[in-house]
Amino acid sequence: MKKSPDSSNPKETPEGEPTYSLGAVARLTGLSPHVLRAWERRYEAVKPLRTPGGTRRYRETDVARLRKLRSAVQAGHSISEVANATAAELERRLELSPVLPSPPLEPILDAIEQLDAGTTERLLGAQLAVLGPTRFVRMVATPLLHTIGTRWAAGQLCIASEHLASSILRNLLGTSLRPTSAALNSPPILFTTLPGEAHELGALMAAVSTADAGGNPVFVGGNLPITEIVNAAEAIGATAVAVGVFHVNGNDPATVLEALRAALPLRVELWIGGPGSHALALPSQVSRIGDTAELERKVALLLERGAAS
Repeated sequence: MKKSPDSSNPKETPEGEPTYSLGAVARLTGLSPHVLRAWERRYEAVKPLRTPGGTRRYRETDVARLRKLRSAVQAGHSISEVANATAAELERRLELSPVLPSPPLEPILDAIEQLDAGTTERLLGAQLAVLGPTRFVRMVATPLLHTIGTRWAAGQLCIASEHLASSILRNLLGTSLRPTSAALNSPPILFTTLPGEAHELGALMAAVSTADAGGNPVFVGGNLPITEIVNAAEAIGATAVAVGVFHVNGNDPATVLEALRAALPLRVELWIGGPGSHALALPSQVSRIGDTAELERKVALLLERGAAS
């Protein structure tokens, strides 16, 4: 016989699905706690579980629905219109909604090609200020680096231009890598790359998104030996180690990950992300992070466990 939600562990549904607090859902959806409560009370947009003490606990499905409702409202639909829409109707409304234009990358690419550091920094800084760290990473930095890599491989961009862009992005993102005072009391997450991996910007961008999601990232650069990663994780008391994989020169990433997993305590989670991670067969107890939304969920769950301990 299944337990009722009210009598079960408030951190999980009876089926073992993780649940989130109101604060975690606010971070995951970008909706304030006030809006979340209002949407529940006035429109019954979602019906979160309740602990025996009456505290709200939101399921993964609630979080996904709230994100879609926020997108629908941003596209011009009123919450009263869409609050009780079925999942299929919500999808249809979102498909018919006008797509917001992506920030223009060509002026930035032109400045990079001309080695115009001042203009490159000004344009990127303006986008970071407007979009905020997470959307800047997703909408500007990630596609920009992809385009730069493609043009460099095709011989359309010199190495100096690629290095200029990387340097400016690294400096700008570094200014956003500041956890809130509350987050500093949260479980640290170590961000780095594997030995032989010289591309560290992906790990830095993930760390910036983690800070923006309320987490406590510690970025220690890239190309670290396994023993250094393990020692750093122990020194800061990390509850998770996140490594970025682009292209590891001279090493087999799967073998290195297996060795790293074996060297870390089992209580420390091991996450992997980046374009070079998709084709890897991962060892057991290693989690693949496919996108920013998945990273935010992982961070939220860590914060939940940290708050409960």
